[in-house]
Amino acid sequence: MDFKSFKKKLIRNRFSKSASFVLAAMTIVFLLIGALYLRPDKNRSVSYSEHKEEIGAYVYLDVYVFDDWICKYGDDTYYVLYDHSGNVYLSVLSDSVFRSMVGQEAGSDDYTHYYDGTSYRLYGITKRVNENVMSMVVEGYGFPGKDYMDYFGPCYLDTKDRPGSNTAWMWFTFAIFGGLFALVFFTVWIGSERLFNKENRDYSEEEFAAAARVLDETDKKQRLIFTDDFIINRRNGMLLRFRDILWVHLVNTSVNGVNTGRVLGIHTWKRNYFKIAPQVRDSVQELNDMINMIAEKKPDVLIGYTAENKKTYDMLTKN
Repeated sequence: MDFKSFKKKLIRNRFSKSASFVLAAMTIVFLLIGALYLRPDKNRSVSYSEHKEEIGAYVYLDVYVFDDWICKYGDDTYYVLYDHSGNVYLSVLSDSVFRSMVGQEAGSDDYTHYYDGTSYRLYGITKRVNENVMSMVVEGYGFPGKDYMDYFGPCYLDTKDRPGSNTAWMWFTFAIFGGLFALVFFTVWIGSERLFNKENRDYSEEEFAAAARVLDETDKKQRLIFTDDFIINRRNGMLLRFRDILWVHLVNTSVNGVNTGRVLGIHTWKRNYFKIAPQVRDSVQELNDMINMIAEKKPDVLIGYTAENKKTYDMLTKN
């Protein structure tokens, strides 16, 4: 019976381990779902020229040329685009889309000679144009403001947006939190594994085998087990020899200054420190019974938290 085989018989940190893997799997699923929402079905898009006044439509536009005039507002850059019929549109383009369309830029208002039978298809969402942007376009082109709607209509094409973008980012947010919680649980599990391995590295295979037999023969619902040689905590994996125990005492526990009960503090010759909670919460009788069982197995154990016991413990474990 080796160390790994003994560990498999314990109900320890399964929640942290399972939670970390489940959350990691959920994070991957959330990322995939979010990615799917960012990759809309282009077959569901409709012609922008036929839905020029519809807000929130997922549309396509076949661009034959775009003007060299641009308008910057906030983080967006607005361009004036033309289709094969010479209809004019206002659109927000990302830098990457702009670079891919550089060969179609017009240097003047004369764009008809760019009709070479090719086009660049854009996809995006129609949105209501901001009044400030509208004023900048009117000023840039020098036509009366009342004519703006005749040229462009009430909408512009936002190629940086996609249907389902908000939903996608919702899933990405879930993924971020899922990943963070997975990392927390994974860190707790790894830290616990390292501590468990460190605390149990000095036991022999025979001792692991004896402890494992006890676990096999004991009801799995019994968390704390006292044998002739060991104290075994099935849940957190504590395996402690009676002969290694030097000092025991009651410990008051608290959270944010509020008393939450009592546990048994156990100190060993190697200055390891363990805490054992009673099966019945805050049961002083159960804790005293544990102390009596330890004293029966280890008659010279120091009992109680006193200045004298603290001094004796420090002296005995000095080296």
